[in-house]
Amino acid sequence: MWKKVLGRALAVAIGVWMLALIVPQPAPPAWGNVWWWRNQLILLTGVSAWALMSLIMVLAVRPAWLEKPLAGLDKSYRLHKWAGIGAIVLALLHYGLQLSRSLLADWVGRPVRTPRADWWLNTFRHLAEEVGEWAVWFLAAMLVITLWQRFPYHVWRYLHKLLAVVYLVLAFHAVVLTPPAWWWQPAGVLVGVCTLVGVLCAVRSLAGAIGRSRRHTARVVSVSPQGAGVLEVACQVSPASAWQHTAGQFAFVTLGRAEGAHPFTLLNADQGDGVLRFAIKALGDHTRQLPQHVGVGQQVGIEGPYGCFDFRSDSAPEQVWVAAGIGATPFMAWLESLQSTPALAPRVHLHYCVRHAGEAVFAERMAALCARLPSVTLEVHHSDDAGPVTPAALLAGTSPSASVWFCGPQGFAEAVRRGMEQLGRPSARFHQELFQMR
Repeated sequence: MWKKVLGRALAVAIGVWMLALIVPQPAPPAWGNVWWWRNQLILLTGVSAWALMSLIMVLAVRPAWLEKPLAGLDKSYRLHKWAGIGAIVLALLHYGLQLSRSLLADWVGRPVRTPRADWWLNTFRHLAEEVGEWAVWFLAAMLVITLWQRFPYHVWRYLHKLLAVVYLVLAFHAVVLTPPAWWWQPAGVLVGVCTLVGVLCAVRSLAGAIGRSRRHTARVVSVSPQGAGVLEVACQVSPASAWQHTAGQFAFVTLGRAEGAHPFTLLNADQGDGVLRFAIKALGDHTRQLPQHVGVGQQVGIEGPYGCFDFRSDSAPEQVWVAAGIGATPFMAWLESLQSTPALAPRVHLHYCVRHAGEAVFAERMAALCARLPSVTLEVHHSDDAGPVTPAALLAGTSPSASVWFCGPQGFAEAVRRGMEQLGRPSARFHQELFQMR
């Protein structure tokens, strides 16, 4: 899905650039002129980068209307990440083409400069070029620290917020440097629409309005260490009637103002009492320190619910649920949600995959829940004893039309997806809850 969206965004940018060449211009295209081609490539990379930057800003405000088309906020964040990488690469190409002026001048001679008709925008041309240059260097630095997963999250999130300011700076750059003739063509319309929508989203971000309608105040009512570095935290939303969620969804939880909000999958089904349970695995500095910083009675911020990880949307006659490690949380919520209506449970093969028995912190509760659901069979895998479970083992005894629902480490997910393809199972039947949102 995210590849299709990125491809369409770039196709639109290239399409309007080509239309800008077809629409009658003040001077005919100089097809054999190297400087003309350099200028066109500068414009193409600039428009393409700008389209992706604007898409990033739209995704950053977490629009509710995009959740279902993109199959959940976790998929939206993946698109946000790759659109960002694409925009930065295109912006660097755009800047590199600008820097090629001296090299080309030595090669083919200097171009003939003609004054722009829009003298009032030309006044800001030098400033627009300069701020664009600094913005590109900032984006390049953000790309490096975003891909560097060891970079501290609490520092990264503040730097990431500055991207809204960078976008406003680049909006000035885009408006001033867009060719005057383009404003009456599709290319100018694209730049104008992208700028207007992106600026509105940037202002919303800077105003702190993202997710405002989904924010709730809650109080910690219990903290229970489960072993294997897993901490179960229960929160009471006030008022209880303000909260509703579907099993499989997640919420952003703010347990410390300095660290900010982190996404955690809800461990329980919605019982209408406003109680939310989260199982948090010690995977980083913040989560490792939680047992020392979270206590009963503490006030926390909850934003959500988000996500579309819902087995009920699947029409397959048979399902395979793969819960790897802490990825068992959405499946625990699913099992709990089916307890009052066991007849509605689909035919399921549930695989709980852990390294050893000590990591299987949900095994007993999972077995008790499955015991009341005749159509759900449970199998627990210990990789330290029997070796890593293979896709063939996970799909053994299932029909070719069975779908796979997976939640766990990304490396394991890719192995299962590849295994499905090797077994002739279409990857379209593979559904995944994404852990990584950075």
